[in-house]
Amino acid sequence: MDISLSMAAKEAHQGLDGLPMPMPHKAAKKHKKAVLFFEVEIRDAKTREKLCFLDKVEPQATISEIKTLFTKTQGKSLKDEDVLQKLPVGTTATLYFRDLGAQISWVTVFLTEYAGPLFIYLLFYFRVPFIYGRKYDFTSSRHTVVHLACMCHSFHYIKRLLETLFVHRFSHGTMPLRNIFKNCTYYWGFAAWMAYYINHPLYTPP
Repeated sequence: MDISLSMAAKEAHQGLDGLPMPMPHKAAKKHKKAVLFFEVEIRDAKTREKLCFLDKVEPQATISEIKTLFTKTQGKSLKDEDVLQKLPVGTTATLYFRDLGAQISWVTVFLTEYAGPLFIYLLFYFRVPFIYGRKYDFTSSRHTVVHLACMCHSFHYIKRLLETLFVHRFSHGTMPLRNIFKNCTYYWGFAAWMAYYINHPLYTPP
């Protein structure tokens, strides 16, 4: 094959009179080899709904690598500061936005969670009316351990409130509004349960 090609080239460069024609000094520039990419569209097997579109997949990519790209694209929510160029997509990207419903600040949630137990515990400690009975309204406890428990409980939640304001940094700015009811039910409910028995007029220390 190499010989026949050489002969053909020689004949092509001869003139009509059989004399050799001058060869060009500079060889023609080689064309840049085009880079080949595949477009991969990933759909749900049951609903046939398009889940992801990858437009820059190398021909040598394995199915496992494509799955990895899909996981990186779909597996977790993107952050507000993510740069599009650093995501595993090409010149065409499909982004999915989901309505998370009403949102509330994380700081507000933490302050509400921790302020509630502090306030609720003090209601039982000072024995406000309609908790233990009228004859015990605003009466003080006789036991030192009850006063000590109130100080420890109050210090704990005051510390948490100050940490929320001046120490904690939250990775997300907001959270779903419905979570505040679930979290407050837990914190406030257990605070009331503890405070009722610790500050009960019939309480006796062990």
